[in-house]
Amino acid sequence: MLRRILILLRARLASQRSDAKLPFAALLIQAFIASAVCGLVRGEIPPFAYALVALSSSAALIAVPLLGELASLLVADETGDWVRALPIRAVELHIARTMHLALALLVLSLGSLVPAALLADARFDAWMRVELVALGLGQALAIAAVLLALQAVLRGRAQPLLVLAQTALFIAILVGSSVGLRKVPAMVGWNDPSAAGALLAYPPAWFAARLSSSSLGTTWNALAPAVSVLAVVLLALLPAPPTAAFRRGEPLLGRLLAPLRRLCARIWVRPDERASYEWLFDALPKERDFVLRTYPLLAVPVGFLWISARAGSPVEQMHWLAMLLFIPGVYLPLIAAHVPASTSHKARWIVDCAPLERDALDRGAIKALAVRMLVPFYALLAALGCLLGGAGLVARLVLPAGLASVIVLRATWRVCVTAPPLSTSPDELYVNRDWIGMLGVIAVVLSALAIAASKWIDSPWKALVFALAMLALERVTDRRGAARTLSGV
Repeated sequence: MLRRILILLRARLASQRSDAKLPFAALLIQAFIASAVCGLVRGEIPPFAYALVALSSSAALIAVPLLGELASLLVADETGDWVRALPIRAVELHIARTMHLALALLVLSLGSLVPAALLADARFDAWMRVELVALGLGQALAIAAVLLALQAVLRGRAQPLLVLAQTALFIAILVGSSVGLRKVPAMVGWNDPSAAGALLAYPPAWFAARLSSSSLGTTWNALAPAVSVLAVVLLALLPAPPTAAFRRGEPLLGRLLAPLRRLCARIWVRPDERASYEWLFDALPKERDFVLRTYPLLAVPVGFLWISARAGSPVEQMHWLAMLLFIPGVYLPLIAAHVPASTSHKARWIVDCAPLERDALDRGAIKALAVRMLVPFYALLAALGCLLGGAGLVARLVLPAGLASVIVLRATWRVCVTAPPLSTSPDELYVNRDWIGMLGVIAVVLSALAIAASKWIDSPWKALVFALAMLALERVTDRRGAARTLSGV
């Protein structure tokens, strides 16, 4: 039995891409982030607080890959039917999958835990450093067990709830990481979990408790080992949720957007763009990897700007509210880069054989994204702006801000999108890391535009002129792209 399990494990490892077998890039990124965070607090806070920071960072760095590129390890793989036809038992296949997941977690966790243990100050002896690494590995198993249980409960008919839960977790990790750094000065007196009432409900504190300076009861000392053992039991017993199946029917949001979809198809979408426009309008919301990787990209900046817009003077609040409307355009190139990702990428021959120019295919995809994603997103932004007390500013700027986002999307599309839509495996998606300069320029331009608009666009007629100017610019860029297709450039 052990021999068959090891053969299955080796086969699973061999099926990975070469850069996934030992992900040096991911390990270096995790080590850099952990070193930067732990280096900032090293020597300033007691051992318990240091362990809390290190384990919180490790939890965030593990949860994000488990929601992204490692998500496939939490579900049954597509080769299940073929593998089950082999002379093996289901329990052996399940154990091999669990071992693969545990091995991936071990490798990735060490990328952040080892630097954290090495950077700990002299108050950590050798055993405490080893224990910090062991506690982090137990925490990683617990995170994987929770996500596996979540997928087992919410998969199938509750797929939208699963996407919502995972998106909320992703946002909580990023926003919490930023807000949590502000608590570091208050951690000077944190010697055990009783230092703050909120720590009792914070899982990383359960694991960091064993490194407290003060003596704790049996419950706190046994909590981390107990949670780790429970996580191992759950990973060993819970069956792998099935891979997501095609879902028939139209989502509620798609039905609500149906009139606008038909209107845009008549007055905005050209005949050669119609196929990709209609196809991607229906297909993109059903691509789980696209939804899970892109929706948080828009939600995270909104969360940060929402927090900032609730403080400061009324003038500063209006500036932040204008930023709330314009700054999401900075993230659109990253969203566009995920359009080629699809779990059905092997059907890309349909796109390759379609009698369409690549430019027409791209322009239809841009308009599908604008109607299917940007329209409801800016409706949400408008509602948030009204809740912040800026209904007048929202009414004046929401349309120009939406048009600015469409212009950014069109201007950066061919730079960021290197393959046709839904034609590439999510694991092989290429995201160019040299875009930082381009995104920085876009952020500066949109920020300046937002501040200038909040200051000068103070009447309905100015808002109308501004909106018409942005609409004219959008039409010019659209026609220029169509003219490039006709000329064959």
